[in-house]
Amino acid sequence: MTGLLEVREKLRFFYGKYEIYVAAAIRFFLGIVVFSVINSQIGYMEQLDQPAVVLLASLVCAFLPINAMVVLACGMVLLHLYALALEACAIGLCVFLLLLFMYGKFAPKNGYVAILTALLCFFRVPQVMPVATGMLKGPSAYLSVLCGAVSYYYITGVQQNLVNFTSTEETEGFAKFTAALRIFTGNKEMYLVLAAFFITSLVVYAIRRQSIDYAWRIAMFVGNAVELVVLLVGYLLLDLMDKAVWAAVGIFISVVVSLVLEFFLYNLDYSRVERVQFEDDEYYYFVKAVPKVFVAKKDKKVKRITPKKRTTVGRRELARELDIDQDLLE
Repeated sequence: MTGLLEVREKLRFFYGKYEIYVAAAIRFFLGIVVFSVINSQIGYMEQLDQPAVVLLASLVCAFLPINAMVVLACGMVLLHLYALALEACAIGLCVFLLLLFMYGKFAPKNGYVAILTALLCFFRVPQVMPVATGMLKGPSAYLSVLCGAVSYYYITGVQQNLVNFTSTEETEGFAKFTAALRIFTGNKEMYLVLAAFFITSLVVYAIRRQSIDYAWRIAMFVGNAVELVVLLVGYLLLDLMDKAVWAAVGIFISVVVSLVLEFFLYNLDYSRVERVQFEDDEYYYFVKAVPKVFVAKKDKKVKRITPKKRTTVGRRELARELDIDQDLLE
């Protein structure tokens, strides 16, 4: 355990010292993954489906705030949809504008949450995000989870209804609009997932805010259990039990990620809890103080051992010291 704590402190020190460079590197590699996934899923515009475009967009995002990646990702998706069908692009534009408005109004500092939610949805393990969001953020951060999940379901909905959008007949325009709208109105799985994520985020946030011992650990286990139950019951009612396996895998990964987050951000020593009481003219205050677990820095002391200097005394100095004739020392 001590070794892990030492590694944690070294990582914290390294990140604190090189935060600018580490954050830029994270945004760069995250951008490569995000834009590559977009091109692999809906690469309908050949000009954008190029490695050079992915690298250039990722490099731009590395030197800009994370919200720039959110806007660029939406723009790339809309361009691909425009190459597929104008109707799909128009509906997507309306959806993204609404999502960006909610995101910018209520959760502008949660860009990583929106990006990671959409990304993990493509990898079929988005169950990590509502628990992590409830542990680290406030209730408004759920809107970022919603934005990422809705974006994913719209992209996958376009893929599943690709035949409806590839028709070249002029009379099929209204049918394409209808198919794009049906992605939202007829997708019961999306509403189930959004409801499960909302309930999970609130449960985790409510528990971890309590002044009880091991609040974060209780919150993560209860939240993951609630999320698993809601998803399994929902999939059972919707006759989508093939999704239950991935839900269980996502919950397992969510538990692991939650434990890692607790270790790095909320590792407390409940064996040394202190309760303090004080007052002022108007109130009594009862404070519960829980110390964090950390490894004390070792003070290294280097002791230098130097040999004694050997001094040579001549006969003249020795005779003068002894007050005798110098010839007697021969």
